[in-house]
Amino acid sequence: MKKTIHSKIAVIITAAGSSTRIGGGIKKEYLPYKNGTVLSACASVFLTANYPEMELAALLVTCPKGGQEKAREALYADSTFEKKLGDCPLIITEGGDSRQASVRRGLLALKEACPAVDYVLIHDGARPFLSADLVREVASATVSYSAAVPGLTPTDTQKEVDADGFVVRHLVRGTLSAVQTPQGFEFVRLVEAHEKARQMEGEREFTDDTEIWGAFCGAVKVIPGEAANIKITYPSDLEKL
Repeated sequence: MKKTIHSKIAVIITAAGSSTRIGGGIKKEYLPYKNGTVLSACASVFLTANYPEMELAALLVTCPKGGQEKAREALYADSTFEKKLGDCPLIITEGGDSRQASVRRGLLALKEACPAVDYVLIHDGARPFLSADLVREVASATVSYSAAVPGLTPTDTQKEVDADGFVVRHLVRGTLSAVQTPQGFEFVRLVEAHEKARQMEGEREFTDDTEIWGAFCGAVKVIPGEAANIKITYPSDLEKL
């Protein structure tokens, strides 16, 4: 049953990676896009989305070590960013050596700055093509189900392959989903889950926050994603900018 209480939601945009696969000597999140950069475009979608019965409590961006000023410049490269930000607190914090570590640091920084947050959306800073509709739908599903993620059913037939390259299992395409971001969660429970995941470092590697939630909290609701919501990874992806 959907909750109707007034809640606070925060957004974490991860941009602490080195972007080694993109080449060109500039982080992909800082590449020019629209009126600013890839990063400012991501942030703008979240800042201008209308959240269902929720208040946007903070925008947090993770960046490489010592890179707070460059991240700030990338955000404010859009001359309208300050107006879009309004009274929403902006937090820029250093990430870690992995996505998991970066998100954990972001969560802890958010907990310190805005302890009253109820929900959090976590998004890849290299996914600038998402829509405000998707943000609202993920936020709404998060309120209803405690955890939500957008996903797409693969169009190609999927196979499980062993280490030698042989098919070992024929997967049913209709039961599979290629998940995207933003991923939404109850804030306090995700912080606790990340602490448990941290204690397992060296024993188990978690690929994203839905896996951490699934290991320590429960089920994650999958809602329809967007085909355009790709992550910029390789030089050929720049053609979409």
